[in-house]
Amino acid sequence: MRWATVLITLLLSAAIAFAQCALCKSSVQSSGDANLIAGLRSGILLLLVMPYLVVGLIAFAIYRAYLKSLRWQPERN
Repeated sequence: MRWATVLITLLLSAAIAFAQCALCKSSVQSSGDANLIAGLRSGILLLLVMPYLVVGLIAFAIYRAYLKSLRWQPERN
């Protein structure tokens, strides 16, 4: 449960991370186009969230398979 809380916190905190490389930042600031700025930030966040989502889904699948294997173990007499 602790790992799920950490994973959810990391995924939700990505929404407030609006960082770009120096070259992208300077070119966007010089253009002044609000749609371009919003699109760049959305693209960065999308690229940031995807690896966490994939790792989380793999971890969830492994955890679920582990629980299923515990449930189907025969009882020893």
